[in-house]
Amino acid sequence: MNTSHEFHLMQLADSFFPSGMFSMSGGLESLVKHGKIKTDRDVLKFIRHQIHFQLAPCDCIVLSETMVAAQNKDILKIINIDNRFFSMKLVKEIRNASVRSGQQMLNCVMYMLSPNNKNKFVLKFQNKIESNQAVGTYPVCLGIAAHCLQISRQSAVRMMLYSYSISVIGAALRLGIIQHLNSQWILMQLAEDINTLSKTIPRKTINDIWQLTPFTDILQMAHEHDDSRMFIT
Repeated sequence: MNTSHEFHLMQLADSFFPSGMFSMSGGLESLVKHGKIKTDRDVLKFIRHQIHFQLAPCDCIVLSETMVAAQNKDILKIINIDNRFFSMKLVKEIRNASVRSGQQMLNCVMYMLSPNNKNKFVLKFQNKIESNQAVGTYPVCLGIAAHCLQISRQSAVRMMLYSYSISVIGAALRLGIIQHLNSQWILMQLAEDINTLSKTIPRKTINDIWQLTPFTDILQMAHEHDDSRMFIT
């Protein structure tokens, strides 16, 4: 089936896609509970901070480099990227959620694709996960999926940043911090950030990855021990 890559881009970015990403608040729930986020501008500031200090310099580069390795059929490089990313996630809740979402992504892609060389590559990586050589983190599995569905690296980066933003905005809606009109205003403010980063990230390599969100990390660790939680993270 020759389906436009734009269709698959919309498919993977949609909250209807069962990856589990939209059951996460990205740390927002804990910040709201501690009174650090109260308005739509607070939500916007939080998303921008996470994008520029975590997703763009780490998750998105991992996504981009995975796509390059998948194109070269370099399974060993993907395993290395996967394990490196997993080791950088200090919060247990975040590590586990990334692995659950990643493996669910692979399962969905295997179900979507008819038998061909591309889903054989997915199966090969799944075998590496089963043999404990890899863990299957979300940006790595998303990179493999995007490659299989012929989505460009720039588009894949936009998709990741958009999906993250939507998951946090959706969490803010359900937590009662903002309303639907506020959510669209926040997305409009983020559009230029996402567009600019999608052009620069594909020029980075795996040696460029870093992240620095200590305050959010600390509150996410506290979130692990909360008795009542609406979201996984």
